[in-house]
Amino acid sequence: MPKFPRLAIAVAASATLTAALAAQPAYAAYQRNALPIVRTAAHRAAPPPARLSPAQARAILIRAARRHNLNPNFVLAVSYWESGWNQAARSRTGAVGLMQVEPYTAAWAGPSLLHRRVNLNNPVDNAELGAALLRSYLSQLRDPKLALAAYYQGLTGVLKHGIYPSSRRYVDGIWRLRNRFQAAHLGG
Repeated sequence: MPKFPRLAIAVAASATLTAALAAQPAYAAYQRNALPIVRTAAHRAAPPPARLSPAQARAILIRAARRHNLNPNFVLAVSYWESGWNQAARSRTGAVGLMQVEPYTAAWAGPSLLHRRVNLNNPVDNAELGAALLRSYLSQLRDPKLALAAYYQGLTGVLKHGIYPSSRRYVDGIWRLRNRFQAAHLGG
């Protein structure tokens, strides 16, 4: 077969595949904002996250902190560092929402810690799961700075190696924010 017809067939096949993929909602959404799509339990594209005012976000985070017996300023500081209290925040690694929870973490932690599946696009679920993770790490490690490191680098890494040098800025920055929020009585 001559090279030109092979090229024409390859171009036609590529165009057909591109058109088929572009018709898929996930691919189209991925192309628009170049961020991964978080899927709900029914495997449909998730609705856009709710727009919250900073006061609404703080109220949700404070309720979640109290529900999990945490200092509200601790949870507020983690969320502010992670997302700026922005439920629509998405990281390049796929972390979602106020507490920047990874979808794979939500898959195991929701059923394990909250005894249900969670929708990370729901700010209440997002705050609840983030607070539950912090409570779990704090209960196991008994040190808030180690709990912060576990939230950032993973529990296994903290258990094996303590706080990574690359995690020190994260831990110290959140701790300073927590102290500032505490002094300002932000968490009530």
